Amino acid sequence: MEFKYLKKDEYKLWNEFVDNSIQGSIFSKSWYLDALQVEYKIAVIEDKNIIKAGIILAKNEIKTYANPMLDKYLGIIFRKEEGNRQKIVAKEYKYMDILTQELKKIKSFDYYFHPQFQNWIPLSWHGLTQQTRYTYIISNREHTLDEIYNNFHLNIKRNIKNAKKESVIIKNNIPFEDLWDLVNKTFLRQGSKAPFNREKLENYTKTIKNNFTSYGAYNSNDQCIAVCGLVHNEKSSYLLLNGIDVNNEIRGANAYLIHWTIIDLHDKCELYDFEGSMLFGVEEFYRRFGGELTPYYRVWNDNFFNYAKNKAKKIYKNMRYGR
Repeated sequence: MEFKYLKKDEYKLWNEFVDNSIQGSIFSKSWYLDALQVEYKIAVIEDKNIIKAGIILAKNEIKTYANPMLDKYLGIIFRKEEGNRQKIVAKEYKYMDILTQELKKIKSFDYYFHPQFQNWIPLSWHGLTQQTRYTYIISNREHTLDEIYNNFHLNIKRNIKNAKKESVIIKNNIPFEDLWDLVNKTFLRQGSKAPFNREKLENYTKTIKNNFTSYGAYNSNDQCIAVCGLVHNEKSSYLLLNGIDVNNEIRGANAYLIHWTIIDLHDKCELYDFEGSMLFGVEEFYRRFGGELTPYYRVWNDNFFNYAKNKAKKIYKNMRYGR
């Protein structure tokens, strides 16, 4: 059993490993991190030259080891194994023990793990700290579109009907300018510009164009009034971007827009992930689409560096947004 950092010419093996892993997602693919234009390295445990466990160690926009913008789930992932569950768990404990000894050296270590990473006990033994967060997920493989719609809250159904009545039209692959304009306006209403660079976001959408779809809701004057952007592969789709024009809002336009994306991606992805739903107001809106409440972990190195960083973030958000 060997711990090492992969070289770039080994990243193809890593991406194949990610596809095999239950915890693997598009967010852990090397080409996805390249599209985000962030720094990262890949730590793995190998056994007989086969990757058994690993983690992407990416730096965010302020150069600390934490999830970059538009990269929801990172954290430790394992190769899918068949056989005795007790033996598999015992091996995973060994992998986590080796990896965590390295992770403890990284003062700013602070990542959101995939929902399928469900046992963080060995990490707690090394002094790492965990916070449980939640998202809503719709299983496209377990539910037909009719079943999904039937699970919508009555208010969502009413709002969708109203949007259709008001002649709202949904379009796929909308101009980037429409997407950027409404996403940025959403942040401006909160007292801040979008937390990502416009040019980088445009480059990102072009680079992963086969795995990213933008959608827009347009009124009868062909004016864009709501937008969203989803990244997706066969495993799951993720609602990463959403924005509305409050000055030209039509009741139900955003609900209709999201419903459209659920329909469009139903046969392409196993899951539809609302990509975190912890904000007051946003949580209720997403919950009403009937997805399953799903926990996932934030795990970080419990030290003064991260304490000070998180304290500063809370003060900043309170000053900016009043929360």
